[in-house]
Amino acid sequence: MARTRREAVGWPTILRELRVVRVADVTPTTRRVTLAGEQLEEFAVAGGTAAPFRSEGFDDHVKLLVPLEGTDRPPLPVQGPDRLEWGGAGGRPVAKDYTPRRFAGGELDLDFVLHEGGFAAGWARRATPGDPAWIVGPTRSLLLPAGIERMVLAGDETALPAIARLLDAWPGSMTADVVIEVASPEGIQDLPSLPGVAVRWVHGADAWIDAVRALPWPDVPTFCWVAGEAGAVRQVRRHLADDRGVARDCLDATGYWRR
Repeated sequence: MARTRREAVGWPTILRELRVVRVADVTPTTRRVTLAGEQLEEFAVAGGTAAPFRSEGFDDHVKLLVPLEGTDRPPLPVQGPDRLEWGGAGGRPVAKDYTPRRFAGGELDLDFVLHEGGFAAGWARRATPGDPAWIVGPTRSLLLPAGIERMVLAGDETALPAIARLLDAWPGSMTADVVIEVASPEGIQDLPSLPGVAVRWVHGADAWIDAVRALPWPDVPTFCWVAGEAGAVRQVRRHLADDRGVARDCLDATGYWRR
């Protein structure tokens, strides 16, 4: 059996130098940094031309190369037409994965949970318009699965960019049950109100796990997508596989972070 029913589309590995154009707080715990720049389009590199930025999967990720506090830029890889050579500029940079919340009109939005510590959260706190930013990827996109009538989307605050991006472009041919865990009511974000899509917000990992376990389970082809803290994700994945009988190729479960 294939690992996932979702078709994968690959993209060249490209380093892009961009600029911060806006910084806004979506909630008291989430900051949106908007990036733009000519290198989102096709541009010249040593030995050829780099392809334009592409992102077609709702849970794609880019690697943000983070300068350490007090430095202007991270050590950067050397770009070829379709690959990178790492480690040639003083070591490998700190690289953190983020889902593009939106890519439109020559702008790329990245949302950061403002937890204490963490290189990327610290960078987002300091970011101001005009600052440089470097990203790599996405290197592939996973498309929506075919032959599915229902989706279960379960995630915590770190999974919200992917969930919100999918709901913004919801195909309308499926129903969905969405369970999102945030620390407090202040973390709740505005999401589209869609026919056939039920969204529930909960507070705390235990409440999140219980809410997924309590979901109704109609006898229709269902694809489950789960992301968040690794320990909680593991419990939800076990429930969906063992108690609900979700097949492996219809269950994407990813630990984004660990306690």
